Amino acid sequence: MAGVSASAGERLYLGVDGGGTKTEAWIVDSTGQVRGRGTGGPSNHQESGLEAALTSILTAIDAAARAAGRAPAQLNGAALGLAGADFPEDVDTLRQALSPRLNPVPYVVVNDGEIALRAGCRSGAGVAVVAGTGTNVVGRFRDGETFQIGGLGYELGDEGGGSDLVRHALHLAFRGAEGRGAPTLLSELALAALGMDDFPQLSRALYFGRITRQDVHVLAPLVFIAAREGDVVAQDLLCTSGIKLGETAGAAVRRIEERDGVGVEVVKVGSLWLGNHPLFADGFMMGLHRRALEVDLHEPELPPPAGAVLIAAAADGGEGQAAAVREGLLRDQDTHTDGR
Repeated sequence: MAGVSASAGERLYLGVDGGGTKTEAWIVDSTGQVRGRGTGGPSNHQESGLEAALTSILTAIDAAARAAGRAPAQLNGAALGLAGADFPEDVDTLRQALSPRLNPVPYVVVNDGEIALRAGCRSGAGVAVVAGTGTNVVGRFRDGETFQIGGLGYELGDEGGGSDLVRHALHLAFRGAEGRGAPTLLSELALAALGMDDFPQLSRALYFGRITRQDVHVLAPLVFIAAREGDVVAQDLLCTSGIKLGETAGAAVRRIEERDGVGVEVVKVGSLWLGNHPLFADGFMMGLHRRALEVDLHEPELPPPAGAVLIAAAADGGEGQAAAVREGLLRDQDTHTDGR
């Protein structure tokens, strides 16, 4: 509830989910009540640069703090799950940039896949498959050890996220329009979405940087639209992308099975799972089942910002505190669902 201050004995936690398209911040109290939410722009520092990422993160945090009626310095803990926080060096860079604004609040910076897993899995262990602008697959053993597969780009083995989908769609659109490949509705949709008259004009705009990488991200949902219209090129692209991502998820599941046994939880997080054609999800299941058969695949229990809040709560008051916050968040979510 906006503008409500925490009463005596309550603690307030900040959770941030920062991705390649947007940033979302939540402030939640120790009963699991969301006190404030805020949003910002892209915050993957590897894509948008450190200063732009920092601006997006702080914009989201400040908006959440205003809605909660609290200054950021009054919070009892924070966790930021950020795309691009892939190595300790990334975390160090981000902490150095964030410390002047977040100190004296105790806070941690983790990869965005970790908060998706913490929020999504019922048991706290399993695999989170993030498919948004980029992809990331994060696994967590029952003993709490985590690992990451992918999240570093196509050249390092990734495939299946929005950026890859766009890269392939643009490639196929050019080939189809110029007679080098199969005709595809993607050619027509790409020109309309990017405001170009023809492909010579589009090629110059891309070559000279008048259309940026961020601009072409609008093409990702168009692949689903073309597939729904019966475009075989788009359908094949969705299926192939899903298979590749499923194979990555399956590799993570197998790693956990070797230590913890079968029945690993798998949750799907990110905008690509919301596409209006099933072939991406169908391809994912094919790729996953090539590596692992006995999985507990389900929708996330809570959205990723909640996972960041839970990490902050655990750092402040232990896993018991995190469990209490989780129960409150689930109750609040059920209340809003029932009243919809």
